[in-house]
Amino acid sequence: MKRSSAWRSAALAGAVVLQAAIAVPAVSAAGTPSCTGYVALTFDDGPTSGNTTTLLSTLAAAGVRATMFNVGQNVQANPDLVRAEVAAGMWLGNHSWDHPHLTQLSAADQASQISRTQDAVKQVTGLTPNLFRPPYLETDDALRTVERQFGLTEINADVDSRDWNNTTVDQIVTNARQLQAGGVILMHDWPPNTLQAIPTIVTELRARGLCAGRISPTTGRAVAPDGTTPPSSTPATPPGGCAATYRTAGTWNGGFQGEVTVANPGTTTLNGWTVTLTLPAGTTIGSLWNGVNTGTTGAVSVAGASYNATLAPGQSTTFGFVASGSAAGITAACPGGPTAPPPTGPTPPADVLAQVNTVGRLTDQDGTVKYTWPGVYFEGRFHGTSVGIVLDDANNDYEVQIDGAAPTALLTPGRTTAWIDGLSDADHAVRVAKRTESPWAAGQFGGFVAGPGGRLLTRPAARTRQIEFIGDSWTAGYGDMSTSHDCAATGGINRNSNANQTFGALTARSLDADYQINAWSGMGMVRNYNGGNAGTDFRTYYDRALQAVDGSTWQRPASWRPQTVVVGLGINDFSTPLNAGERWADAAALAADYRAAYLAFIDKLRAQYGPDTYLVLTYPYLSNTGDLADSITQIVQRKNSQGDARVRAFYYDNTALGLDLLGCDWHPSRQDHQKIATALTGFLNTLQ
Repeated sequence: MKRSSAWRSAALAGAVVLQAAIAVPAVSAAGTPSCTGYVALTFDDGPTSGNTTTLLSTLAAAGVRATMFNVGQNVQANPDLVRAEVAAGMWLGNHSWDHPHLTQLSAADQASQISRTQDAVKQVTGLTPNLFRPPYLETDDALRTVERQFGLTEINADVDSRDWNNTTVDQIVTNARQLQAGGVILMHDWPPNTLQAIPTIVTELRARGLCAGRISPTTGRAVAPDGTTPPSSTPATPPGGCAATYRTAGTWNGGFQGEVTVANPGTTTLNGWTVTLTLPAGTTIGSLWNGVNTGTTGAVSVAGASYNATLAPGQSTTFGFVASGSAAGITAACPGGPTAPPPTGPTPPADVLAQVNTVGRLTDQDGTVKYTWPGVYFEGRFHGTSVGIVLDDANNDYEVQIDGAAPTALLTPGRTTAWIDGLSDADHAVRVAKRTESPWAAGQFGGFVAGPGGRLLTRPAARTRQIEFIGDSWTAGYGDMSTSHDCAATGGINRNSNANQTFGALTARSLDADYQINAWSGMGMVRNYNGGNAGTDFRTYYDRALQAVDGSTWQRPASWRPQTVVVGLGINDFSTPLNAGERWADAAALAADYRAAYLAFIDKLRAQYGPDTYLVLTYPYLSNTGDLADSITQIVQRKNSQGDARVRAFYYDNTALGLDLLGCDWHPSRQDHQKIATALTGFLNTLQ
């Protein structure tokens, strides 16, 4: 990043990082640190003559490695410095070719900025980056779409050193004290005060048990140089061969995710284990998986599940949990050695879908249920005091709900069985819904599992009413849980997005309807945001079960015949001006193409669902143009004049509804979605 009046402390996006098999610089006289967590030191804008060599020497003297987010033209101009970075043990990152404002460029120019830098790094080092940090920390839907074309993952930086603003050495050090385990700090290649601050920053981090590591391309968090993360408590090995270690896997405002590794260091099989997890005052576990817990505060007892309670010598397993409050001072220990035999319980049936109600677009092959569209949900029933949710998904967040109570968040669970327990011994309903978008990464659902002494019940009946929601980021719930336009400091876009709380989901639930949310941020009817991904649009992917998988056609069951389809496509078509080289001569040509494509899409929906389905075309206020509103009006009038009276328009009046648009990047907030849902529900109730 360069200093600029246009710089804003906005979405701190990820860095394109590569992992090279290189020697680690020797740790200085302070000795080998005891690491209870890792942080990522990052430096933008290099390599530069007169600066990079000194920076590398300073880092080597401190005994740390860092991630260098290099500018492509600097890589080309200073290949020896890039090779010196690799030789010194640094990781390299892509920071664009010449540091432009990428969000102001066309998709083709954005791709060129990224690809030229990728090629330059590979030519000089033989390595290809895999995470990306945009210049000036400016990002949006369209840029993220381009990043994904190169397999890049966007991450967040947790701390800005502000060294770009002539910040003093003391202030840089003070800013760095905000770093917590897993966090990323933004610094630069060129400020002299940064060089002076590095030794103190490293010393203070080590005093807190934090070591410098790399950025994981999977989680976007700092991990050890070898890709692992350390425990944050000392392993205890009581008699009987049980040892437990705790680590904080991730943190966010007001909560965190913890993980406990249970190992058998003994010489005989461990038939059952129990771990005492000691939590600080004010910390409460919301959900726990891969174990059965008794209690949620204070001293929490966690026993092994039916599938992981038996450990052979040298074997280990893990359980995890999400909690509110502080992660400071948490300990885990095995009290007294072997415990009771592992609990017994049924495993998920081979036919996973036989036990649930779901109408989402998915694939089901040999019992493996996969899905990518946001808002996909699974509903089941069980009797007992606990239920497990079998998932394999390290990319998405979920919401879990028992008996219609307030939902609990389940964040990037990975391959696990997430347990909800402490329930009354009775019949219960369970619902799990996918919060986030993941066109390129399918989640997997393996069914529900009843806890000890419990059993699964017949699945809930499908609802009579069905609604399909089609759209873009407004429909998908992009950043709807944020309370600020800049959501970088609170976990980024994914952590702040929740399709289960969008106007579509809220409207459907208020009408007791089953529903689909078929939405993709940045996509339009004929033109994507800012002209990105020319040659594709929402219609390219609408018929797919898995969005980004060519040939993955959704096989619509005869049971899916929605009475209402709510379409919200057009914001991305018209919200940005045409760029040079786009296929439309002017805005009028774009509007004409939009109307023609929309009319054909309506015909497609009519053929698919029949003449009785209401097709509701929605649109919000756009300050830059009236083309969207005019086009929707003309489309509805034309269809009505042709005898199709069940094509209707519904306008989201920002002012009348009182929308604050406080979601990420000026998207509707959770409160906005509730207001839209209330208005839309009232409108749908008038359709008879």
